[in-house]
Amino acid sequence: MRRSKMKKRVKGILLATFLVCFSCSFVSYGMEQKAVENIENEESTDGELKIEKQMNNQEVIIPEVENETETMPTHVGWYVNENGDTYYYNQDGSLYYGWRYESGKWYYLDGTNVDNPGSMAADTIVKVGTQYYCFNKDGVMQSMGWILRPEGWYYANADGSLVLGWRNINGVWYYLDGNNTGHPGLMADNCVKNIGGSNFYFAAGGAMRTGWLLYPEGWYYADGSGAQAIGWRYINGVWYYLDENDTEHPGLMVDNCVKNIGGSNFYFAAGGAMRTGWLLYPEGWYYADGSGAQAIGWRYINGAWYYLNGDNAEYPGLMVDNCIFEIGGNTYKFKSGGAMYKGWYYDGDNWYYYDHSGLMASGWRAINGYWYFMDPDNDNKMINCGWKLFGNYWYFFHNSGAMATNWLAVGGNWYFLSSDGAMKTGWQNVGGTWYYMYTANDSHGGSEGVMARNCYIDGYYLGANGAMLSPEAARLVLRAQPYSSRTGYLILVDRAACRTTIFAGSAGAWNLLYDWQCAPGKPSTPTVGGEFTVGSKGYYFDSGNARCYWYTQFYGDYLFHSVLYSKYNGRLMDGRVGMQLSHGCVRLPIEKAKWIYDNIPTGTKVVVF
Repeated sequence: MRRSKMKKRVKGILLATFLVCFSCSFVSYGMEQKAVENIENEESTDGELKIEKQMNNQEVIIPEVENETETMPTHVGWYVNENGDTYYYNQDGSLYYGWRYESGKWYYLDGTNVDNPGSMAADTIVKVGTQYYCFNKDGVMQSMGWILRPEGWYYANADGSLVLGWRNINGVWYYLDGNNTGHPGLMADNCVKNIGGSNFYFAAGGAMRTGWLLYPEGWYYADGSGAQAIGWRYINGVWYYLDENDTEHPGLMVDNCVKNIGGSNFYFAAGGAMRTGWLLYPEGWYYADGSGAQAIGWRYINGAWYYLNGDNAEYPGLMVDNCIFEIGGNTYKFKSGGAMYKGWYYDGDNWYYYDHSGLMASGWRAINGYWYFMDPDNDNKMINCGWKLFGNYWYFFHNSGAMATNWLAVGGNWYFLSSDGAMKTGWQNVGGTWYYMYTANDSHGGSEGVMARNCYIDGYYLGANGAMLSPEAARLVLRAQPYSSRTGYLILVDRAACRTTIFAGSAGAWNLLYDWQCAPGKPSTPTVGGEFTVGSKGYYFDSGNARCYWYTQFYGDYLFHSVLYSKYNGRLMDGRVGMQLSHGCVRLPIEKAKWIYDNIPTGTKVVVF
């Protein structure tokens, strides 16, 4: 009985003790649960939590008082074992797994740690869900900013999750490599990295590089996006080529070389700039078009044609110069500077002509208003040797090579050639005047084509200039022959016919030069008759209101002079000729009077009849 009562008293004491302990545990559990709820509702500094951090709350089991063999938990709260690993135990002694927030800091008890399940993550990076987190040596989760670890730099968001991929920080782009299997999220640094199929360059501090990049093997270029440039790039007004086909160094800038790109050669200067225009190499000149591609074949440059020989086996595209060169079955001539000859070319002995297409001219060519003949029977040399027979017609070529037309004086003889250059024979009416050109084997004598002069042909008299004279003029020619003159000129004045004739030559061989109408003295004041000689000369004299110009005196006050002009205003007062009008002088049109003034020497015989 006493034992029974004792037993009941012990049970009562134990029950009271348990209830006190249970009450304390319940209060602790409630406070812990409230802290978790507060943490779960708490937002990160950037306004949102990137990952759900959830604490694993353990179920509290109230032991039965009757179980006298149940023991109390070995560890409660934080615990560091003999290996230095840190754990957290729930009140019931079970391990705590997952995120834990204490004193404003986050910790992670890693339940996935195979070797030490539930140990606190410290001085490491752990993947939680799909995100990575970095913890310092004290196990505190690091957040918002750069994190330096032995292997390099990482960057954490405000919620602690590591940044993966591109991030612009303070105006600079960085790449946090999520594909780094050993160190996910490690910053790319001082390297070239292929991202999304393009190479990117990173400086020693991790900043993404752009623009020109110098490496031991040469230059590369990164676009504004940071991606390595491949192929053509136009930079600051200059074209460059970044060679994607360089197997050893893809994207390396091409420089100081000739490079075949897309089937065409391109030239690059020492600085990498693509070259255009004329390019001088030891073997000669090349030309690059505005696109940079090497020119092949014909090019028209600054008013001249050049040929870049694509068939030159040793130097394709080399400019042809200082030679005669056959292209497509045609022969072309090139100057020492490479320009194709156009126009006249003199080889030191003969002249040749190259037309605008560069082809050597052959046969007839009209050049600058004149006709030339390039003799196909003599290597297309220009004819400039005088007379040349084509078919049944003679043509004459001057020393310049120009074909003669119209009147031609050769060896003291006159010829007449039509507008097509053919020499004319027989009677020819030129400008309203008839002339006679001897025919071949002419019965009148004379050489073929020569103009007849000072003779009768078919009953017509031809004067010294070859013109057929009127009967009156022919009569004057006959009359002039007996006279002699101290000069090579003779003047006859026919007062009745009102004509003045000018002759050149000598006694018995006077040739009629001019036959002009004139106005000798009227019957009341006739011109003096007889033989006289030319005396003084003058510009003009006045008579009343009239002024007479270009006078030539032949006897006393008897003169050759112009028709009458007003001395006040210079207008023509009386321009009549062909009738007897004057006071004794011989009036002539002003241009005839001036001719006598300019050409007839003093002492020339003047015959008035």
